[in-house]
Amino acid sequence: MLAAQYAYLAIWLIGMFGIIGIVIGSVAKFAIQDSLSHDEQFVWRRKLPADAVKRK
Repeated sequence: MLAAQYAYLAIWLIGMFGIIGIVIGSVAKFAIQDSLSHDEQFVWRRKLPADAVKRK
């Protein structure tokens, strides 16, 4: 009986951390792919001066 409860707990924990991992991974992917040029074009609707843009 106690082993079944531990199994349910393990399944719930794996599922919960799996969902959290998917969310964190999606946010990280979005943050990595976000770019200044996209923000200039779609968010700010303007171009920044060349000296204000920090290049890699």
